[in-house]
Amino acid sequence: MTVTDIATWGTADHVRAALERQLEGALVEVPQDDESPRWAFSEALRRSLMLRQRHPFDVVALGLPDLLRYRDLVAGSEVTLRATKIDAYFIRQDGTAEQYLSENE
Repeated sequence: MTVTDIATWGTADHVRAALERQLEGALVEVPQDDESPRWAFSEALRRSLMLRQRHPFDVVALGLPDLLRYRDLVAGSEVTLRATKIDAYFIRQDGTAEQYLSENE
C-alpha cells in the first residue's frame, strides 16, 4: 500500500494509523505547544537514522512544523542529513510542504 492509496480512502486518523503500521513506529508526534523543539528534532532524527539503517536504499525524510526553530535545527544538521541521505520537509499550517534545500544547492 502506498501513501497515495492510504490518503484516498481514509481520514487523517486512518492515514496516521496506517503510516504508523507501515513505518514501524517511525512517526514522532510533536505537540502544538511544544516547548522543546530540540528534543522533538533529535527524536525524529534518531528514528530517521534507524529507518536508514533498516532500509538503506529507501527514501527517508523528516517532516517538521514550518517554524524558525525547526528551520534552524535542520540548517545546523545539514551536513549530517546530506551524508545520511535524509530529506527534510517543513509542513505549513495549510498542510503544504516545502523541501529543505541547502543554500549551496
